[in-house]
Amino acid sequence: MTHAFRVTAALAVLAVAGCSSAPRTPTPVPRATKAPRPLMLHALNGREVRLAHLGHRSGPTAVGAVVAAGRPIGDVQPWPAVLSDRHQTALVEAQTLHAAHDYGAAIAVLEPAYRDEPTNPFVLEAYGRALYYQRRREEAFSVYRRLVDLLDAEWNSDAPTAVTIDVWFADAYWKVGTLHIDRAEWERAAFEINRALAVGCVLVVLYFQSSSALAAAYGIAVTGTMAITSVLFYMLARTHWQWSIWRAGALSGV
Repeated sequence: MTHAFRVTAALAVLAVAGCSSAPRTPTPVPRATKAPRPLMLHALNGREVRLAHLGHRSGPTAVGAVVAAGRPIGDVQPWPAVLSDRHQTALVEAQTLHAAHDYGAAIAVLEPAYRDEPTNPFVLEAYGRALYYQRRREEAFSVYRRLVDLLDAEWNSDAPTAVTIDVWFADAYWKVGTLHIDRAEWERAAFEINRALAVGCVLVVLYFQSSSALAAAYGIAVTGTMAITSVLFYMLARTHWQWSIWRAGALSGV
């Protein structure tokens, strides 16, 4: 009994001593007052984004216009009337075959042009697209990768630290990104797909022309989404859950 009493007394003394010496509030941990590095768009590595073939149609540099931050966007410039000096007929025929979903025939028509003009971006785009839709994805990857590398070499010669996006070939960035996914090259896929999405954002801005019109379109989109969701909920409640008209309508209206 005496031993138990001594142990209890010792524990009580330790508890009192701890309570008296422990601080009432935890010691504040120093926190950084600012981010250790600037925030950046990871997929594009924080580099300057420039847009090629986007500007005013009539101008001294219309063919090779590059739009960067702070410059007016203008509009997307039209493609040249002649895409190939030696294989224009083949490109037109391949486009007709592609529209008819005859991708194999389009590939056969474009193969001589691809062998003859391996640095013509319009030939590369048409040939890669036909291979892509024919599900010959390894060959399509080789063609699209060559096309994107060719565009990068052309536009980045005067700005090696910038990311240039040629709006004429936005679909090529998207397709080569999906083909990088096939190869489990995730960072490269994210980079290329983000380039394609950047073109999509620019085209939306070009279509609406002003921030007020874009804000109105966003409001219409949100309202339409809410209306569609309410209708779908009402149909689900009536057909699947067998709710009454009043109950389903009341909750859908909320």
